[in-house]
Amino acid sequence: MSRIADYTGKSPLRKKSKINSCREAMFGERARKWAFIFIVSFLGCLTIKDVVDLVIEYCEEPKQSDMNMVFNDSMTMPNVTFCMSKKQAWSHFKINESAPVDEWDMIVDEALDNMTEHDSFMTNTWDYRLVMEAYDMIATLNSLERETTAHGSARSIHIFRVSPRLAEKRKTFKKWMDVLKSRNVTFEEFTQKTGTEVLRRSMQRFQRTTFNEDLVIKTKLRTSWISQMQICFQPWFDQDNFYPIEDQGNFFTMLLSHNAENLDGEHLECMSVDFHGRPSSLNRFMEGKGRSRDGFTFELCAGQRHEVSVEIRALYQMLENDEPGTSCRDVEDGEDTEFDCRSRCRMNMIREMCSCTPLSLSYLANDDLDEYPLCDYTQCEIDVQKGNYSDTECVNGCFRNCRQIRYELDHEVQGKMVRPDLTLINLNWGSFEYLTMEQQWKYSITAFIAALGGSIGMWLGLSILSLIQLSGVSDIRDLALTSPPITTTKKLSIGANPFENPFGALSHMATYEEAPPPGYSRNPNPTKTQMN
Repeated sequence: MSRIADYTGKSPLRKKSKINSCREAMFGERARKWAFIFIVSFLGCLTIKDVVDLVIEYCEEPKQSDMNMVFNDSMTMPNVTFCMSKKQAWSHFKINESAPVDEWDMIVDEALDNMTEHDSFMTNTWDYRLVMEAYDMIATLNSLERETTAHGSARSIHIFRVSPRLAEKRKTFKKWMDVLKSRNVTFEEFTQKTGTEVLRRSMQRFQRTTFNEDLVIKTKLRTSWISQMQICFQPWFDQDNFYPIEDQGNFFTMLLSHNAENLDGEHLECMSVDFHGRPSSLNRFMEGKGRSRDGFTFELCAGQRHEVSVEIRALYQMLENDEPGTSCRDVEDGEDTEFDCRSRCRMNMIREMCSCTPLSLSYLANDDLDEYPLCDYTQCEIDVQKGNYSDTECVNGCFRNCRQIRYELDHEVQGKMVRPDLTLINLNWGSFEYLTMEQQWKYSITAFIAALGGSIGMWLGLSILSLIQLSGVSDIRDLALTSPPITTTKKLSIGANPFENPFGALSHMATYEEAPPPGYSRNPNPTKTQMN
């Protein structure tokens, strides 16, 4: 039987021998096994760390910025706003302070009687007394409703209603309200007409210019702000007259005149120009802290020739966010700008106080003037002692535009004009190239999956597909472990020889060296050994 065991190749189990040398301890089978386990575990930990860091970074919604240099063939006409002091705008009005008040009122009433319809009111030329009275009414309303804090607005409305010294102003206010209502004139139309009548006496040239002599661009004037301090206006173009700037150099010219005799000895503030198109200087003070004060100059003094060169320094396109200092929103067509959003907050506050719509903010009203009619502040009773009025909560929801343009200005004074009553302002465009910086999300869904696959395959060479395959193999292995073992047995016939040669019959014997070792043959005599 021992010989049969030798021929079958099976040997009795023996315990592993002890480690007998340093080489076997360092490079033996056991050392290689533990080294493999350590390396796989270490690389697995690195993989898990990278995956966790990647998921955390993705959840934080990281951003990245792309910077490019743009070279344009033309530039879009910027939204330019000019502001002039009230004193300079009124320099053409010769006021006779010794004239009786009744004479003034009679001339104004007679002029209004000749303009009983909407069209005549908007097209006829106004007497300067009519212009000054209308200007003062609009400026007073802006002071009450917009040029102060929320609580200051409530206090000003209360004083306007109860103060005895403002009785004549309340009477004038009531008269003009009836005039606008009877002629079906909106407050916005009233503002534009008043601004045009004030500026037409000063405006000598207000023209968009090009180097194409055959092209004539019709330039309109739009009044953006009227207050007790200044009047602001903008060039306005319809769709057929809005052309891009295609050449470097002069693209806009404004020539103004003023009455030097009426301003003799008076301190006159210089004019300003703003290329961001903000309606007035109030916008700059309404903006949050840390805003850039670019694209603006206030040194356009009367009686001089000014050359203002402008070019875009950079264009920033940020992603919408609520982070302090960079919070912004994308402003689509028909949506409120930051200034209009703040103005709408003030309108809603006055509506809550007086249940009416403030006139200077009526352009923001939708179709709810029936519910909130135009304000008559003589009927608005406000308790400023007990009430604490604020629009801060609403204003906190107003954000800047995510698209920001930074301008670079160069202002030069070319000396005094030949005529001291004239002021010339030339706007020139500089370079057509500028820097752009656009924010983008660092990870999209596909980029995140690709980065995740790279982190998995960096240390262990795995992939998402291999993980899916491994999960499938583990499922099959679990199924195999839970299934009962399958055993196969070979059936022996009754006449089979239990001592049959385990190597089977040999097909041929070539030489003596190739002969198998001695074994039992199929000889009927089992006790006889046959040697080949």
